[in-house]
Amino acid sequence: MVANQVAGCFEWAEQSRLVAVASRSEKKAQAFATSFNIPKAYSNYEEMINDDEIDVVYVATPHHRHKEDCLMCFEHGKAVMCEKPFSLDFEEASAIVKGARKKGVFCMEAMWTRFFPVLHDVKRRIDAGEIGDVTSLIADFGFPTPYAPEKRFFNLKEGGGALLDRGVYLLSLAHFLLGRHESVRSVAEIGKTGVDETSSYLLKYASGAVANLSATLMGYGTNEAVINGSKGSIRIHSPFFHPVSISMRDKISQQAIPATPGPMPKYGKVTQRLRRMVMPKLSKIAGATLVKKPYPGLGYQFEISEVSRCVQAGVTESNIMPLDDTLTIMRLMDEIREQLNITFKNTLQMPT
Repeated sequence: MVANQVAGCFEWAEQSRLVAVASRSEKKAQAFATSFNIPKAYSNYEEMINDDEIDVVYVATPHHRHKEDCLMCFEHGKAVMCEKPFSLDFEEASAIVKGARKKGVFCMEAMWTRFFPVLHDVKRRIDAGEIGDVTSLIADFGFPTPYAPEKRFFNLKEGGGALLDRGVYLLSLAHFLLGRHESVRSVAEIGKTGVDETSSYLLKYASGAVANLSATLMGYGTNEAVINGSKGSIRIHSPFFHPVSISMRDKISQQAIPATPGPMPKYGKVTQRLRRMVMPKLSKIAGATLVKKPYPGLGYQFEISEVSRCVQAGVTESNIMPLDDTLTIMRLMDEIREQLNITFKNTLQMPT
């Protein structure tokens, strides 16, 4: 699904062109190429990365394949934008990063949320002290996912669970806004297949701030993020992971103050159901004055444009989504899984 959404945004990405697609199925590769007017379709990954016309490979395979696929691209000198989560764990992530740095090629995690203009506006306001000293970040991400034990969401061997699928957005947001954490405590509801169907993470920071984060596959969340400070607060309205708007409240009036939002995207058929689940009607946001500034597509063009900018500039990492940030978040998720007694690499033990 995500590969379709990313491909659909290339027409709005700066200095970028989609020239080839590869799948293990020739039929799927041809169908994808036809859907997006892609000139070349390969039924073999190795054949595609030997194509001299290709500068960057977007790795959108299931995350248990990311290490293998990224390293194969580096061996052929191809830059990589790798879909989140970057890998199954810190060990695999480290191998990817070392492989990219050894070969001197560009690599970046495709953490969609990190590139939206509205999120950078939030970061600027926090750094400028507009809400004073940050005391807490409260955010959650959830909507019901149809139960299918063999599919990746609920399949432990494929890195299933709420943490890697949705919690990674929350942890990346917290790291971007608050910096490196000091400690983390986590709890979860473990399902029949051994994955965390719902999990929560409480992080503490040297500044005294805390982040209270929750992710679930089983029900609806507010899908908002609120950053509270000594002078006021900022709310990133639903869906925070695809941010459209923010509002601010000051300590005196506690009334909503208009803030520069991210623009309202257009939604294709693929995302209409998701939009209905996670985005409340803006007219129901009490007291908020929102400014809409539409842009085309779903916003993946921002991360695509960043990759193109970096590659053309000859740099091997993005300063918006540096590899060290990715490694920090992967190590954090390892720590959370250790607390929850979840492992992907040992024999699967079903809960009794």
